[in-house]
Amino acid sequence: MASSPFVFDIQERETTEAKAPSYPQSRSSTSGFPEHKKRNKVSAFKQKRQGTLQPDDQKPKVFLSSSNLPISSPNHGPRPAPASASQSSKAGERTNIDRENNQRLASMSPEEIEQARQELFSGLDPSILEMLLKRANLDEGAGTSSFDQPQPASEAAPASDGQADAAPEIRIDDTSIKTTSTALPNQLPTATGTNTTPTTRPPKPYVSEEADGRDPPLEHATDPENQTLLAAAAANDDNSAPAVPPKEHIIDASSSELAGAHWPRAPQPADLDPSDPNFLQNLHEKYFPSLPADPSKLAWMAPVPTPHSAADRDSPYYPGQDSLPVSALRFDFRGALLPPRASRAVPVSKGLHHHGEAPEAAGYTVRELARLARSAVPGQRCVAYQTLGRMLYRLGNGEWGGVRSDDMSVGIWREVEEGAVLRSLHDEIGRGHRSAEAFATEAIWLFEKGGWKEKLKKA
Repeated sequence: MASSPFVFDIQERETTEAKAPSYPQSRSSTSGFPEHKKRNKVSAFKQKRQGTLQPDDQKPKVFLSSSNLPISSPNHGPRPAPASASQSSKAGERTNIDRENNQRLASMSPEEIEQARQELFSGLDPSILEMLLKRANLDEGAGTSSFDQPQPASEAAPASDGQADAAPEIRIDDTSIKTTSTALPNQLPTATGTNTTPTTRPPKPYVSEEADGRDPPLEHATDPENQTLLAAAAANDDNSAPAVPPKEHIIDASSSELAGAHWPRAPQPADLDPSDPNFLQNLHEKYFPSLPADPSKLAWMAPVPTPHSAADRDSPYYPGQDSLPVSALRFDFRGALLPPRASRAVPVSKGLHHHGEAPEAAGYTVRELARLARSAVPGQRCVAYQTLGRMLYRLGNGEWGGVRSDDMSVGIWREVEEGAVLRSLHDEIGRGHRSAEAFATEAIWLFEKGGWKEKLKKA
């Protein structure tokens, strides 16, 4: 069987060695830094040195009529070209489109034009149609096309002979200064210079009064007749505010009609007195009336109760009590026990007063020291470790009794175990803070030196 002419034998091509990818090579410079970018545009400084930049004395100057001083122009560099190649191509394209539209309209009959117009009006949205009518140019008397570009003033009026190099001087009236003299209607501001021919302006688009929604502007407002019309229109304008408000709109507070008038005012809360027993309640009612009240969160702000008052007698460290629990005992920074009467005699400058269960009493309980030993602030941990170490040394030295069950020392040791004081001391070793680690090491050494552990083993 003959093979098909469309099936050919497989031909293998010789493979070449693949080229390994390489990183782009940067241009080497003699200094080792990248070379600066070359500027294609000639700077104004270089143009001035070459003599191609127009000096300031040849530029047109503008003077104020009030000060007779020239106005400096903010642009000191060369002006760009008036038109480029892209702008000229766009202008030619617009002209061709306008010519094609005019030729098509000329070839159509009035019936066809009316039919096409009705189709456009029925298919377009009224708002879009109104926008197009505002942008339309129906001023046929000007004899110009809507796509024509306005000619610059330099091309519209050539300079006169012999005065081409001289810069024209233009005077502008300063409107910020009021003058007493009145200008005649036929006097118009003129420019003193060679260029006296008026420049051509593009025709303004026609906008109907109904579509614009405003009154038609008055032309030649400088004429006496038009000024009279403007003054009459301003006098009959109901929307403008009067220079002096009417008398019936002015309220005189000293008049007899307002003698018994009552002006309501919002109720103002009374001033706060810190010595008031209901100070916290008054504070909440004045500043936070819409928030729920929680007296327990504001207990630390309460003032210290007066001695021997009802609130003072409710204190857990009141001196007149027959007995005190071991958990209420307080110690100073040296680890010594502070009795209730002695704690109240300690001045505040010693630093032993705090917002605890008994703010009027100085000193710290074992539970409060154990809580400070677990603080995130290293300074608080240092104070707790130092106080606990000295207290544990006094405990082992037997200042508060032996190891019997009825001794006060056993109750203090029970508070130490419940607060996990020894575990907090050992956890501080290797934690990272040098001062806290030193005080914890000292506290452990004082506990071993006091001998409380050996007393417990013997008991």
